[in-house]
Parts: sequence; C-alpha cells; structure tokens
Amino acid sequence: MENILDKIYEALQRLIGLHRQMLETVRLERECLAQADLKGIHEATCAKEAIIATISQAEIQRVKATAELALVWKKPIKELTLPTIIIAIQTTDTKRSESLRSSFNALTFLIQRIKEQNNENRELVEKSLEHVANMKRNILGVAHPTNQTYTAKGRKTEKTGQSRLLSKEI
Repeated sequence: MENILDKIYEALQRLIGLHRQMLETVRLERECLAQADLKGIHEATCAKEAIIATISQAEIQRVKATAELALVWKKPIKELTLPTIIIAIQTTDTKRSESLRSSFNALTFLIQRIKEQNNENRELVEKSLEHVANMKRNILGVAHPTNQTYTAKGRKTEKTGQSRLLSKEI
C-alpha cells in the first residue's frame, strides 16, 4: 500500500511542477497581451497546450494509482478523493498524510491562481476587442451618427441608419 501512496504522491509532485509552469506561462501571456506581442502570444498559447497535455498524462497516472488503492482498500474509486485518502491514513501514517495534504493544498492554490490569471487575461482581451470595435465604428463613421445634418434647403435630414446612394448612373 505504501508503494501505491508513493505513486500518488509522485503524481501530485509532478502535477504541482506542471501547474507552476502553467502559472508562469499565463503570466507571460499577460505580458505579451499587454504589449500586443503576437509572436509571444502564439508561443504562450502553444506552451499552454503542451503543458495541458502533460498535465493530462500526469493526472492519468494519479488516477491509475488511486484505482490500485481502491482495489486494495476494496472501495469504489469515486469515494477515494485525495482528502478522503489523507483522512484515512492520517492515524496510521502521519508523515505521508501530511505530505499528501501539503501537496493537495499547493495544487489547489496553484489552480486557483491560474484561474484568476486566466480570467484577468480574458478580461484584457475582451477590453481590447471592445476598443477595436469602437475604433472600427469610428473609422466607418457610425460611432456617433450625425443627426445635425441639413439639406440644401436648410432642413434637418432624417437619419435612417441605412446606407445612402451617393451617385446614380443613367
């Protein structure tokens, strides 16, 4: 059983390292977004995809080890979450339970920070897209329609919001 718990611990340590890389990558992505560095944004995106693939592999290893533990303990794998494993072994193996608990806490903290940074990055992109849309409307002349336009006879024109005919060939 200790061998299985060691596998789980090793998978958690690998996940912690990968999530640290992910946090650094999303922070770098933020800098690239702020500087409008397209090459940097592309590289950060590719790095994130590679890290996610590696995280998935490490998670598969953790789930396999948990499945082994479920067989040994004769419990359904769905019941063996990391907190329940920690609680189950804390009286018999205090050192290992503390190691698992600290790994779980570190991983939880890293995941939360990554989510927060991704949300900040998303908000930055959304604001940038909003500014681009406003600039497009300004360029096309539809941002602030001119309702103070007068005809040649001095009357106000009515704005229909549709395109208008500038010339007509006969």
